[in-house]
Amino acid sequence: MPLELVRVTTNDEMYLDGVLYQPPGGKSSELPVDVFLIVHGTGSNFYAPGLLETFAQQAADAGVPALRINTRGHDAVCSNPGPQGAQRGGAAHESIADCRHDLHAWINELLRRGYRNIALVGHSMGGVKSIYTMSQASHPAVKFVISLSAPRFQHAAYRDHPQGAKFRDEYAAARNFVDNGTPDRLMSITLPLPMLITAANYLEKYGPEDQFDIVKHLPSVACPVLLLVGSESITRSLAFSNQPEVLAELAEQQPHIEFQTVKDANTNYSGQWHVPFERAVEWLSRQSGG
Repeated sequence: MPLELVRVTTNDEMYLDGVLYQPPGGKSSELPVDVFLIVHGTGSNFYAPGLLETFAQQAADAGVPALRINTRGHDAVCSNPGPQGAQRGGAAHESIADCRHDLHAWINELLRRGYRNIALVGHSMGGVKSIYTMSQASHPAVKFVISLSAPRFQHAAYRDHPQGAKFRDEYAAARNFVDNGTPDRLMSITLPLPMLITAANYLEKYGPEDQFDIVKHLPSVACPVLLLVGSESITRSLAFSNQPEVLAELAEQQPHIEFQTVKDANTNYSGQWHVPFERAVEWLSRQSGG
């Protein structure tokens, strides 16, 4: 299938790269979207193999272009270039709230190319970024949001969880670094997932304000939202443990939200990479009455 490398410049002057998958032979689709905009998870990027590569290939095979993108949080640690020089980035250094600049740059690029009906697809942290952006800085061209295993960031739930002792220790260490004037100190953390992160960004992401808890932001997303979570994620990770009860209740209260579980799937849908796109097609078809 045809692939095209794409670059955008964010409104705060950062270059980001991606790849556009085009349907082979001008194939078209009856789905109510012109294009899928696909957002990677923590520490990943637009060219990583696996779930999102499969989703993009399935979309193009079904007649819908798919744009896989980098946010400034791509990879564990990176240097993001720009017209004024490079800036530190990657999951370790990004401020999650800046995802609004990244996603809007990519949405505007799709508008420039003539796309008007966008389905925003985010995996893991990409799901959080998609929901957060559409709640805080909605864009009329985004008609649907599809979240694949977006975690909840709940400080109290992490702190009080049976596995929470390590989280409490790591939070206290981050708080100490910030209070002592070293907010950029890199920490190697283990919960809710192993990663490298600065102390300041750790507090922003996992602090008691719950700034990026998807449950807080979902009611403010104006378009229909599909939430998929694997059953193994629910049983194994404190970031997903209460999602069935909370998100099912939220979906009953908010008709534009639908919550589904995928049996025996983990966060990366290992061995079931094809399932999220199939679920998305079925859900999108129902949104358009198909």
